[in-house]
Parts: sequence; structure tokens; C-alpha cells
Amino acid sequence: MKNTINMLKENISEMGNRKIAFVLEGRDASGKGGFVKLLLKNDIPFVYRHQGMPTKTRMKKWLSDYERVMPKKGEIVIFDRSWHTRSWVHPVFGYCTKQQYINHMRKVYKWEQKQTTQGVEIYKNWISISKARQSEVLERRKINKPWKYTSSDALAINYFDAITDAKEKMFRDCPTWNIVSKDTGKIELLDALIRATG
Repeated sequence: MKNTINMLKENISEMGNRKIAFVLEGRDASGKGGFVKLLLKNDIPFVYRHQGMPTKTRMKKWLSDYERVMPKKGEIVIFDRSWHTRSWVHPVFGYCTKQQYINHMRKVYKWEQKQTTQGVEIYKNWISISKARQSEVLERRKINKPWKYTSSDALAINYFDAITDAKEKMFRDCPTWNIVSKDTGKIELLDALIRATG
């Protein structure tokens, strides 16, 4: 692990004016926050963005809001949830209307391509977790960390199959995802970040 961290730091120190968006998507309890904590613990320089859930003012301008938080020259932005929460979370949990979801799916691939033409390198990662494993982790969270247990957590297992369907559509309509497992996710994501910055 130490050699991997050192390699990542070296890559970042030599990345110059590149603009890297490193996206973490995945179900509740899949390990997104754990990976971010690993980077912080090892003093990896990055900009953190977590704005996956909509407010009333952001409901209608979802993608345009992300224009302001994409990486600038010389930045790595880690998105703990991203513009793609509208591709799979929002429609299942009712955080957007059906028409907003349809409009989003029609626009999101071209929107990503626009970002790349403006020099942003986008690396999308999906952290996979089984229904049984998610249920186990969320039950432990409910007991041991009740302050962290949310209404979305309570619905996650009931809507597991619907989320799967929405996620598969996201993969088809806006492809190029790196899929990692929760159990090996930290190592796999570190490797992916090294490749992204190398």
C-alpha cells in the first residue's frame, strides 16, 4: 500500500495543468466515503465534491450546476456521488420527476463529451455491492452509527432491484465505467487513480 500511495503522489506532483474528474458512484454503504478517508489519511491532494442529492433550487438545473464544480487546471476532483445520481438514484427514490429523468438521460452523454472537449478527463467508477452485503452493512450502521443512518438507507434494500435496472440503463446510455467490488474497492480505486494520473 505504501508504494502505491507514493506512486500516486508522484503522479499528482507531475500532472501539470491537467483537469481530472474522478467519479465515485455506488449504492449506500458501498465504500465511497471509505475511499475518500483513505486519501485524506495519506495526505493525497485533491478537491472533494459531495452534492449528490438535489435541493429545490437545483431540481431543474442539475447538469448546469456541475459546470461550476468541474476541475480547474492542475486539479483532481473526487466526486463522492456526481451528476450521475440523477441517472440511477433520483428516479428510483423520487428525487426528480419522470420528465426530469428522461431529459437528463437524453443530455448526459453529450454533456460529458462537452466536458472532455474542454479538457476535463472524466474517470467514472462504480463500486459494486451485493444485496446481502449491503443489508448487513446497513443493519450494522443502524445499530452502531444511528446518526449516519438515513431515510435513503432504509429504502435501499426495498428498492435494490429497481436501482439495479436504473444502473444498467446508465451503463448502456452513458458508458465507460470502471466497476470495482466493495471488498477490494480501495485497492482497485487506488490503482484506477494511479492510471488516471499517470
